[in-house]
Amino acid sequence: MFLQRRGEGQWLISGLSEKDRWDPNKEVDYRSVKAAWLARYQKKKRTKPHIEVVIEKSPSNMMRMEELASQFVDYSFIANNRDPYAFCASSLYRRRCDTDNLSSAERKTILTTKANHWLMRSRVMKKLIQKLNIPLLTYENFCQNPSSVLDILNLPKGAAETIDPDAKVKVKDYDKQKIINQNDRQISKLTDDDIEHVRRVLEPSADLLEYFGYQIERF
Repeated sequence: MFLQRRGEGQWLISGLSEKDRWDPNKEVDYRSVKAAWLARYQKKKRTKPHIEVVIEKSPSNMMRMEELASQFVDYSFIANNRDPYAFCASSLYRRRCDTDNLSSAERKTILTTKANHWLMRSRVMKKLIQKLNIPLLTYENFCQNPSSVLDILNLPKGAAETIDPDAKVKVKDYDKQKIINQNDRQISKLTDDDIEHVRRVLEPSADLLEYFGYQIERF
């Protein structure tokens, strides 16, 4: 089950979903978070008693992942990253109906913010992977072989057998379909100038991209 329709339990806690949610020093009442999450789980469990696994994927919760995990007895981590150009393209067009009408300067401002956000998140993710020995499954590898997640997650006995890696799923506003890699489709929306601008932002951190299997010069 998901704690929330998008799988992001941060939206059940007003404090966790505030603008400062990416602040690593943000004060959080973790016992209240646990109480709210357990209440949602127990409510669902009353109507669907077979539920054993709860998925939480709030991106900003990586800033306090160890503290959140300490509230629970059983948990399993998985790190997931995505090609930075695809991340920037997806973020640029998400929730914007007029993206193609933005000026070049406006596009560059947004892309700068998104590229730097990818770098920040990736630095945090790298530290967590190395500190806690968290398995990494990139978006690209997952799309290529969805069943690989079953070998990585520490699932209760019998849970893996209830998962169909070939199932058709509803993601954002796409039609229901099997899991496929959307990178090329989304990157194709970027102009040559967009890609060059993102490249310049990413270039000083080429080693970080390489850690996750990505490259600066790929177009």
